[in-house]
Amino acid sequence: MKKISPFSLLIFVLLALISCNEEPPKTLADYVDPFIGTGGHGHTFPGATAPFGMVQLSPDTRKDSWDGCSGYHYSDQVILGFSHTHLSGTGVGDYGDIRMMPTVGAIQLNPGTAENPDSGYA
Repeated sequence: MKKISPFSLLIFVLLALISCNEEPPKTLADYVDPFIGTGGHGHTFPGATAPFGMVQLSPDTRKDSWDGCSGYHYSDQVILGFSHTHLSGTGVGDYGDIRMMPTVGAIQLNPGTAENPDSGYA
């Protein structure tokens, strides 16, 4: 009868252990995508809010245009600030949003270009 080598036994045990790995269970939060509807013509904002809540904190990326109705658009690369009142599907600052932007140092009010954003802040 042939003898099983220790190396073969080790390979067999390792393969058996690797095949027993169980994938961690998914939580409900794993199925949430807050950016659904923020691109194209979805006009939704990605911020969290309570049902019938009065505060909808979310970033603002557009000042005007049809795609900026909710104040945020997924394709934008510059955040203009954060405001506390957003409506999904309507807006463009219709309700007098007060925009806040945390800064450090001297405030620059000139917008930078997309090619050179360090030249200013939007």
